[in-house]
Amino acid sequence: MYWYFAGAVFCLAGAAKLKLKNTDQKKIRQTAVILAVGFLLAGLSEVMNQSETAKDKIARNKAGEGSREVELLVDAGEELADYPINLEIEEKRLTKIQKQDCLKKAKQELSRMIPGENPSLEQVTESLVLPQYLQDGAVEAAYRFSDYEVFAADGSLQQEVKKPVLVEVTAELTCQQEICLYQFYVRVVPKEKSSQEQFAEKLTDLVSKENQKEDADYVNLPGEEEGKKIVWKENNGNQGFAMVVLSVVFAAGLHLREKENDKRKEAERRRQMLFDYAGIVSKLSLLLGAGMNISLAWEKIALTYRRKRENGEIKLRYAYEEMLSAWYEIQEGTGELRAYEHFGVRCQLGVYRKLSSLIAQNVRRGAKGMQKLLEQEEWEAYEQRKAQAKQAGEEAGTKLLLPMGIMLVIVLAILVIPAGMTLNL
Repeated sequence: MYWYFAGAVFCLAGAAKLKLKNTDQKKIRQTAVILAVGFLLAGLSEVMNQSETAKDKIARNKAGEGSREVELLVDAGEELADYPINLEIEEKRLTKIQKQDCLKKAKQELSRMIPGENPSLEQVTESLVLPQYLQDGAVEAAYRFSDYEVFAADGSLQQEVKKPVLVEVTAELTCQQEICLYQFYVRVVPKEKSSQEQFAEKLTDLVSKENQKEDADYVNLPGEEEGKKIVWKENNGNQGFAMVVLSVVFAAGLHLREKENDKRKEAERRRQMLFDYAGIVSKLSLLLGAGMNISLAWEKIALTYRRKRENGEIKLRYAYEEMLSAWYEIQEGTGELRAYEHFGVRCQLGVYRKLSSLIAQNVRRGAKGMQKLLEQEEWEAYEQRKAQAKQAGEEAGTKLLLPMGIMLVIVLAILVIPAGMTLNL
């Protein structure tokens, strides 16, 4: 106990000496205060436990609440010192008169509960309510029926009766080894049916008679009954609603498929543009090294792509299409600086934004140093291209795992099945 208080004092003293100069010291001080509070509460708990007077009695649970276990510490001179012992304390034991009174009240409680949804025990059309415990658990009940074709063991009706049936119910009530039998009768009557149910039952009886005919290929359905024309139809469910649901699902599926296709196309566009980036930078660097300015080099690359595209020599390349669009903007009167900036924005990739920024810088300040910058960018682009090729190879290898696994299973089956058949022989 005293160690707890000593720990609390030590933690509080340490927290008081800390100077709150930075965040770490604040956290340490907060931790010390929390530990001090924990030590203090532990010490107070020990004091309260020691201040309790010695027990000479333990309260029982009420009848019906069951027994409970209690852990106590026992002191017995030099033999025992704070020795833990677990005791089972049984519930309160009732006298014979109290048991009989409890059983009497249990009968009254059962009489109120057992009809359930039925108006009375004389007009039973629904299942009975059979509580297992009465009087707050002090009385346990078990039930028996004289006719189990009418009632199940749990009090539910097995079948509907055609005429009133009288069934004897015996409830065995037990209160702490005191047993009392409570017998009563319930009158099960046919359940009242609506006019629709009665008419439908009559039609069912007519069809049942038709089923009894021998050597008949068909069952004739009644076409008229009680002066009413009867029309029979197949019950195919609510097909209209099902079609609406299917239409909604189909429309949602098309929408999701369209979105997925858009995502796939965008991913393919990004992949292709990243793949072409190194080649574009290389061509610009080569043409600038040959003496062209950036405008002529750009025009040369864009028009060469257009010619090959029109001749069917190459397929659509998104990056070159954006270069061609930028050249069209320049021809229509848009300034070079703005056209190159628009090119970087339309590409929506960081590397092309960087390229458009370098070209815009060249337009503003001149071509000095542009060749070296493009060579550096070309080297970085090729390194990035190698990384992409490596990643694509890994993805392809991952996709091959499933086919390889299937092939492994087939090979194992080819080897194991004949061996197993041989062993069976």
